[in-house]
Amino acid sequence: MTAAVLLFAMMIVTVVDVIGRYFLSRPLPGAFELTEILLALTVFISAPLVCLREEHITVTLLTDRLSARAREIQAIVAATLGCFIFGIVAWQLFEHARRLAAYGDVTLFLRIPKGPLGYAMAACTALAALSLMLVAYERCKSARQLIREAR
Repeated sequence: MTAAVLLFAMMIVTVVDVIGRYFLSRPLPGAFELTEILLALTVFISAPLVCLREEHITVTLLTDRLSARAREIQAIVAATLGCFIFGIVAWQLFEHARRLAAYGDVTLFLRIPKGPLGYAMAACTALAALSLMLVAYERCKSARQLIREAR
């Protein structure tokens, strides 16, 4: 829901900017910055739920040919690797946000502080890593059940 609101806000900013630019010769000041920020927040806020629901874009060209057990193992490995990768990215984003906040870095036109935005993105990435950890755990339970049923 939050991502939908952010997308709607991005659409409003773009429409107002285009109308102002082409019909009134007065573009919306900072529209590019607002669009950048809203897009980044949309992506990062959506990531934890996408990971938890396993709604990533997937290519099943090879995995369709695997047995149910092999697909579960592949899903466990993918979720575990994703958890580690998202964890590293979250850590690096926290470090970058810390530096942005320490320098007092702001956007060029609207002077929006970048540090809090970086912290929000890092927190969302950390939540995505935790979501993937939960997915891996649930998939392990599912794989155990498949093994028991095969016996």
